[in-house]
Amino acid sequence: MTIALPSLLKIELDRLQFDKTDKFIWIEQIPIGFGGQISRRLLGLKLALALDRKAVFSDVADAPYLQTLEAQDVGAPDIDWSLYELFDPLAPQADAYLRFEYEGASRRLKDHGYIESWARDKIIARFELPADYNVDGEILKWMRLIPSVAAEIESARIRLGISSTTLGVHFRRGDKTVESAYVPAAHFNDAILRVFETWRFESLFLASDSPKAIEEIKTPPGVRVIFDFEEIRYNNANHKMLFRNPALAQQETYTAAKNLALLSACGGVVGQDNAHFATLSAAVVAANFSDKRRILLLHGQVAELESPSLRRYFEVKRTIRKFARACVPDEVRVKLLRFKLF
Repeated sequence: MTIALPSLLKIELDRLQFDKTDKFIWIEQIPIGFGGQISRRLLGLKLALALDRKAVFSDVADAPYLQTLEAQDVGAPDIDWSLYELFDPLAPQADAYLRFEYEGASRRLKDHGYIESWARDKIIARFELPADYNVDGEILKWMRLIPSVAAEIESARIRLGISSTTLGVHFRRGDKTVESAYVPAAHFNDAILRVFETWRFESLFLASDSPKAIEEIKTPPGVRVIFDFEEIRYNNANHKMLFRNPALAQQETYTAAKNLALLSACGGVVGQDNAHFATLSAAVVAANFSDKRRILLLHGQVAELESPSLRRYFEVKRTIRKFARACVPDEVRVKLLRFKLF
């Protein structure tokens, strides 16, 4: 009997994460934005599939956010993981217990690409999948929201009228300027029109940190715009705000999970290629629909490409940021972030 490829990865994830296994890799979660948290879980599960190990996550929640996903590592050992060897992507390791440290693994792969791509290539080879197989999309579809969060999000989907005939637009604002200049609204509007030329979507769901997004994003004639006016928007570094105001954790956890899930429930996505919500939802949409013309991810640094002075400014910011991250291991960053020092 031939097993469909999506079912193959699902079966393997079920075996690794829910059944008894004898090899494990510890994934330390960093208190960062919600999209980054889900991307870290995605990477952990890719490492599980690539290495034939159970990925063990440091918590069921994604601090400073509350729990949104069902437990993904049943039967994980309760041990002091700091005592065990760090994972090395370039060395064979037979140890039963390994620790994953992102910056360290990335430095080892400096001349071999990103750790995310390394893990994907290993999965493609291990399971003999097509070179263009959507590994990320299938893993994300395997993840399950806890029932209470799933019910709230489904209620919002029905209230807003989001369906497979809706184009999701992630208009990234908030704290994105710590990494790169905002992608101008004109580029988003042009991308929306380009998608509309090949796919006549009926509505457009606009997800954004900015309350002014509804004024900047334009829809083609006859297309209904969906903007959740019930959502409270702060247009800031959301996770850092939650460290200062933990009472907002429930509200902001729901908002983040809702927007990511609703973008993923659309029939197409427009966003930028360096924003987690856009790349994650695009992977799910690509797994649900075969027409790749429904997805358009803009170059996240397009504003810098158009302005040399802006490019120089952000290159300096990124260099300083990269140096700081490289000097501080994940486990130390966790402590510093929790004490509002990083």
